[in-house]
Amino acid sequence: MDAEPIRKLEFVFVHSYSSRMANWRDVMLGDGTRSGRLARAQAIAKELDLTIIADDASDPKNRALYEEAGVTNIGRAYKTADEVRHALDHSRNRAVLFVTSPDHLPRVVCDVLAHGATQSLFMASEVPFSGAGAGAVIIEEPRHIK
Repeated sequence: MDAEPIRKLEFVFVHSYSSRMANWRDVMLGDGTRSGRLARAQAIAKELDLTIIADDASDPKNRALYEEAGVTNIGRAYKTADEVRHALDHSRNRAVLFVTSPDHLPRVVCDVLAHGATQSLFMASEVPFSGAGAGAVIIEEPRHIK
């Protein structure tokens, strides 16, 4: 495998999840056997010697979690589309490693690629945010040109 995309990475971006949800702790930190978003981001950032960045403007528990973990929170986003755009704006070459739940990852990939950030990479945590998990994600592919 060509390591060039990994060498270009600027930082790991961890997606927030609403602390108002009952499964917030598991989704962000893990459930004891599976990794959550922040736990996965921390592991990969350590392995690749990268910093972790988040973008959460509205959730005090997420902001406290990031501060405790030493994660830079640029603190402007209120929704996924904002997080993606701000992460890419924060980068120099749009080579960001996005970490989110497996059932949220297709949405993040779509948003990132819609911004033309083909240098970005993606990694899923192990804990889904939904009860249905990644198997319930429906992707509608655009029509193929005939």
